[in-house]
Amino acid sequence: MNTYLTYFNQLFFPFIGGLVLSRIDVNIKYREIFLNHLELLHHFIEKIEANSSTESELLNARLVDDMFPLNVQAKIAANFALRGCCPLSGKEYKELEGDIDSFSEVKAYIATTIDLINKLAKPTLDQLKLEVKDTAGFKEISMPTSEYVTSFVLPNFFFHISMVYAIAKSNDVPVTKGDIDGIHKYPTGFSWET
Repeated sequence: MNTYLTYFNQLFFPFIGGLVLSRIDVNIKYREIFLNHLELLHHFIEKIEANSSTESELLNARLVDDMFPLNVQAKIAANFALRGCCPLSGKEYKELEGDIDSFSEVKAYIATTIDLINKLAKPTLDQLKLEVKDTAGFKEISMPTSEYVTSFVLPNFFFHISMVYAIAKSNDVPVTKGDIDGIHKYPTGFSWET
């Protein structure tokens, strides 16, 4: 039996250990995920601004009446990045103050968020085990940091970025999926419908 266990450990431990390390690496890399997509959001807002004839009209545009406008969607996305990075760094989250009444202010808000995240301490493995308390709408939530980031923060972060995209697209701004993920490329004027 001892020989079997030794063989099993030699054969599978590097793989299992790799899975554990990969999970740890993914958890530690949340910061880079948020920073990368905040940079993309900043460039995305620049593109929207460059294609906007009326700043206040597009900033205040909504998909439907009971949803937040574009500028608030961008602000909420930025704050979700902070909500995810603060507990990973052992800091309490506080919503960032700042006006978002112009494209310049929205870009400055995102840039300030990026700067704040860059100043946070690097995430530690101990932070992944701590319990985070927050609200999801009107619901009180409490979960380990790792679950909080993967199950709550990341989906909401990307949801609000997607709403910026949807509002811009519905207002005839020539945006593409590449503006969100930084990977996709489409020729100018491309459409799946033509």
